[in-house]
Amino acid sequence: MSAESKPSSLEAVIAAFAFVVSFAFAYGYWKLATRQNEQDARIEQQREDLQRSLLQIQANMDAKRAADNFELQLFSLAAPHLAKLREPGRDAATSQRIVAAAAELLAARGRPGLQQMAEKIRERPAPPAEATDPAAKVDPPVAVKPPQTPWLVLLATLPGSDLKAAEGIANDKLRAAKDLGMTPLVHLYKTKLKGRYVVTLGTPGERSDALKAAEQARERNLSADAYVEPDSGWELTGTAPFPVEIRSASAE
Repeated sequence: MSAESKPSSLEAVIAAFAFVVSFAFAYGYWKLATRQNEQDARIEQQREDLQRSLLQIQANMDAKRAADNFELQLFSLAAPHLAKLREPGRDAATSQRIVAAAAELLAARGRPGLQQMAEKIRERPAPPAEATDPAAKVDPPVAVKPPQTPWLVLLATLPGSDLKAAEGIANDKLRAAKDLGMTPLVHLYKTKLKGRYVVTLGTPGERSDALKAAEQARERNLSADAYVEPDSGWELTGTAPFPVEIRSASAE
C-alpha cells in the first residue's frame, strides 16, 4: 500500500469526531423520546384519575339525591298519621305503627328526622280531659280575651299559578332546615288578596318569636330575605314534604 492511500491522522480524528457526534445526537434523541413518553404516561394517568374522581362524585350525588327522594316519600306517607300518635284506638294504633316503621327505616339509613319529630309529638302534654259527669258544676261563661294575630315567618313568595313549583320550593326549604338543625316544619299558604303561594317556617306564633326565627333563617342562609307577616287568614295549602315525581332512567 502506498503512502498516499493511507488515511492521515487528521482524517482519522475527523471520522472519530463524526462518530461521537452522531452517537451523542442519537443518545440525546433517545433520552428526549423516553422523557416524552414518561410525561405522556403521567398525563394519561392523571386524566384517568380525574375521570374516576368525577365519576365517583357523580355517583355520590346521585346516591344522595335518591336518598333525599326516598326520605321525602316516607315523610309524605307518614305525615297524615302524625296527628294520631297520642290518640287511643285501633285506627290510631295503625297510624302509630306506620310512623314507627317509616321512622325506623329512615333512622337505619342515617336520617333520624322523622323519628325525632315523632318523639317530639309524643312528648307534648296531652290536653286536659273534659268533664263527663253531667252533675258536674257548670261555670258561667267567662269573657275570654281574643288571641292576638299570629305571625308567620316567610321564606319564599311565589306566583299562584304553579302549585308543583311551590311544593318543590317547600320541600327544598324543609330539607335545608333539617340540615341546618332548625325547625323541621314548613307550610305552604295561599294569600287571599293576590293569590300567591308563600312558604313559611314553623307554626304561627308571637311576633317576637317570628322575628327571631326570621333572623336565624337569614343568618344561616336558609332564606336571605326571610321576613315576618301577620296571618291574614291565608289558606293553608299543605305541609312539607310534598310528594315528588320520580322519573325512571328509561323515561329519560
